[in-house]
Amino acid sequence: LGGTAPPRSGIDVERATRYVLESRGFDGGFGLGPGQESHGGSTFTGLAALALMGTLRRLPQPQRTVRWCVERQVGGFQGRPNKDEDTCYSFWIGGSLALLGAATLLQRAALSAFCLSCQFAHPTFGGIAKHPDTRPDLLHTHYALCGLSLAGAAGLAPLEPRLGITARAAARARGCEAEGECQTCEEETTVWDGSLREPG
Repeated sequence: LGGTAPPRSGIDVERATRYVLESRGFDGGFGLGPGQESHGGSTFTGLAALALMGTLRRLPQPQRTVRWCVERQVGGFQGRPNKDEDTCYSFWIGGSLALLGAATLLQRAALSAFCLSCQFAHPTFGGIAKHPDTRPDLLHTHYALCGLSLAGAAGLAPLEPRLGITARAAARARGCEAEGECQTCEEETTVWDGSLREPG
């Protein structure tokens, strides 16, 4: 969990890193492979893979990916341009911004309002749906809450974005006594310089 592969992991970090970086599209998002359409889920998994392998800093021009992610927020987040917003992208895109050190760009009030509009009010059970006026499910409930945590919503535990689990659970998995003792997450999420301008 510390961001580098153990010497005998069996993972070819160089080849895996190259594949992930080659899966980045012209628009800054990541597809499921080289030449594929950028998508919120594959952007997150690509960035998380780089972070877990300790190679996220090799992402060229991270502001391109930050911009692509920011442009997906239309209240909630959409997974691709010109698609409906969906609560699961609260985590996929919110987690991508967090991995890049740009979580402050999340529009928390708009994200919260969208997620709350998808909350299912029922006397027996609740949950959060994909879209307003649809049935809730565990996946969308989980990812909506994860996204709200990344946006700093009150009452939710801080999230470790690479793994999609609480920072406390991640610290325990690393053998740390408390969340603040492990600095690997914070060190790995400072690849963005704060600018959305393309160089040159």
